[in-house]
Amino acid sequence: MPAFRALPYAVCVLALAGVAACSSSSATDGAATPAGVSSTGSVERLEVTIKGTTVTPAPAQVELPVGSTLELVVTSDHDDELHAHGFEAEAEIKAGVPATLRLTAKEPGSYEVETHEPALTLLTVAVR
Repeated sequence: MPAFRALPYAVCVLALAGVAACSSSSATDGAATPAGVSSTGSVERLEVTIKGTTVTPAPAQVELPVGSTLELVVTSDHDDELHAHGFEAEAEIKAGVPATLRLTAKEPGSYEVETHEPALTLLTVAVR
C-alpha cells in the first residue's frame, strides 16, 4: 500500500521536470531569428533578397549584443538605397548585385533597416 501513496508524488516530480526542461530560456528571449542568419564570433551575417515588394526572409527582429557586428548582404531585383537607422549607414543597391552593409552595435535600442524605393522594412535590429 505505501508504494501506491508515493506514486502521485513521483508523477508530479516527473511532470515538473518535463516542464522545466521545455521552458529553458534562450538568448533571444522569444524573438524570432530569421532564417539565413549565421554567426562567426561576434559577427553575424544575414542575406536578404528583395523581389518587387517581397522581402525574403520575411522582416523579423535580429538580436545583436553591444559591440557585435551584423553583416547584412542585400540583393534586389531593382536599384534602390539601403538605410540603417541608428547606425547612420547607407548603401546603394544595384539590381542583381549584392550590397553589403556592416552594422556595429554601439547603443542599445531597436533600429529599422529599410529601403527607399519602394519603402520596405527589411528587419529590425535589437541592440542589447
